[in-house]
Amino acid sequence: MAEFTQQQAHQIWLTAAEKVKDRVIAPTLYRALELPVGIAVDGNEFILGFANQDIPMAGHLRSAQHRAIVDQCVSEVLKRKVRVRIIEGTTVEDYEHYKKQQQAREQTHVTLNVQREKERRVIQAWDQVGEQITRMYAKLHLRQLAQQRADFIWSAFEIINEAVDNMGYSDASEEIEKRALARVFEKFATVVEIPSTMLAFEFFKLRKEGKLGP
Repeated sequence: MAEFTQQQAHQIWLTAAEKVKDRVIAPTLYRALELPVGIAVDGNEFILGFANQDIPMAGHLRSAQHRAIVDQCVSEVLKRKVRVRIIEGTTVEDYEHYKKQQQAREQTHVTLNVQREKERRVIQAWDQVGEQITRMYAKLHLRQLAQQRADFIWSAFEIINEAVDNMGYSDASEEIEKRALARVFEKFATVVEIPSTMLAFEFFKLRKEGKLGP
């Protein structure tokens, strides 16, 4: 960013703005071109700043109709291809503050994406458990018989127990995991026609007693 001083950057903008005026007939755009301040050249971007009260006028430069011409004229003055980035503020300090805000937003975005991906994997894993139980029930022979259904319930408990161990589920698990396990019990309840609360109660009782596997 030290490639040009702010004074030099602003002179670049003044020259480029005149070029834009020569190519476009738009009085409102002319006014918008006179308001901003050239701040810096940062890599392949030319930083152009509007004062707070003038920022609504920036829309004329950002519009699809004029944006390409503005970029082209600044590029011609600089003798290399750049893209104009418009910010609110008129000093190098304002631009530094803007960059910090952008970095914070990007970090927040990355964090949210990581969280969403984690939640997606949790939901998918527990959904597979629920589907495994429903598929097993669909293949159950003589499922109208009480003893067959009882064996199925025990097998389903073992499947859930294995998943709880593998996924490290506990009372301290996040809400998304608790909701995902609750959906497993709801699917389970649908096929055996027993309330999901009763199934969950019996499952955790047997688990606490150490009767579901080693």
